[in-house]
Amino acid sequence: MLWLRARSVRTTLLAGWGVFVILLALLHDTRAILPSLTGTAQVALSLFAPVVLIAALMQCLESRLTAAELSAVRRVRVLDTVLVLTTMVAALLGSAAVSVLTGEPQAATAGRNTFFLTGLMLCGKAVMGRPGVMVPVAWLLAVVGGGFRSSGDAYPWTIVPEPLGAWHAAAGAGLVFALGVAVEFGTVRRPA
Repeated sequence: MLWLRARSVRTTLLAGWGVFVILLALLHDTRAILPSLTGTAQVALSLFAPVVLIAALMQCLESRLTAAELSAVRRVRVLDTVLVLTTMVAALLGSAAVSVLTGEPQAATAGRNTFFLTGLMLCGKAVMGRPGVMVPVAWLLAVVGGGFRSSGDAYPWTIVPEPLGAWHAAAGAGLVFALGVAVEFGTVRRPA
């Protein structure tokens, strides 16, 4: 299908998903002490694993044949939305598999975090285009820089370092992802 080739799904997205799963397997509970404005934060490095998959997804969404898509018979927006949803299901399955195989719940939170960070990326993409891929990175830097209390406990607004069972983190991730998908679906494609 021309749409799959134009989006480079088979190469870019599959490679991004593979690197995401490998990073989760290697970094599942590795922690690093990073400088913070509110004290020293001990952060799980697996928080950064979704960035690879999100960057691959952004590359696929921005790889297009604009003229062909503007005159296309197929609903490209629907296909793009299906691509985003499929990628998130794959992220959930990959993170759950790594969590089961390694016995580390931190890997399972990467699936939730991927939903949240993808929602941020899609909202950023609607406003900034390709540079919107940096919105999730900026969020992660904000979390590391000021998202932890002096005791090392994360503030509730941070979402990504929260444990797997935190209902507010799951609700926040779901809401931000739904908003991102709605914004992506509603974005009008303009010729470059």
